[in-house]
Order: sequence, then structure tokens, then C-alpha cells
Amino acid sequence: MGIEFQERRRLPRVATAGRPEFRVARRFRVRLLDISSSGALLATEERLPVGAAARMQLLLAGSPFEALVEVRREEPSDDGRGRVSGVSMTSTQPGHQETLDDFLRRAGA
Repeated sequence: MGIEFQERRRLPRVATAGRPEFRVARRFRVRLLDISSSGALLATEERLPVGAAARMQLLLAGSPFEALVEVRREEPSDDGRGRVSGVSMTSTQPGHQETLDDFLRRAGA
């Protein structure tokens, strides 16, 4: 009693060799644990793959901040109920580095 499948393909498919990669953009809700001028530590409920690139957007003292980041490390949180990920910033949006520098200066970092 299988489900009948009606073929709708108009053109033939051809098998290929190699290891293709398929990435789907997905949002993750994270909690910022700490931040520096070059990276941040994030808490999340889901595993973030090491090497993954992402866009991080947040508010720093009410000012928007955006950076491209790469996940450098990922491990279980100390309480075992979530995950922590260390990310490094690979680039920031124009003007956003100044926002981060100002935030860090005010925080005494």
C-alpha cells in the first residue's frame, strides 16, 4: 500500500560523482555570553557546526551591530542543557566596528 508517485520530470537527470554540498540558510536564536573586538561566545540550544559561516545581528547598548562570523569551537554548556559556541568575526558592516569599539570602551574592556 505505497503512495503512488506521478513522474512530472520533463528532462532526464544524470548521476554525478563527488561530494556535493547543500546549505540551507537557517536562523538560530542565541544568547550572547560575551563579546570582544574579534569574536564572541554564544549560548544556544542547538549545535552550530564548526567552520560554519553566519551573519550575527544584535543590539549593543541600543545600537545595531552586524558582523559575519565563523564558528571556531562548539561544545556542551557547563549545565549540560545547551551548547556554547565560540565565533570569530570575519568582517563587519561599515560603521559597525566603531559601534563595537565604543561599546567595549564604555564597558571598560
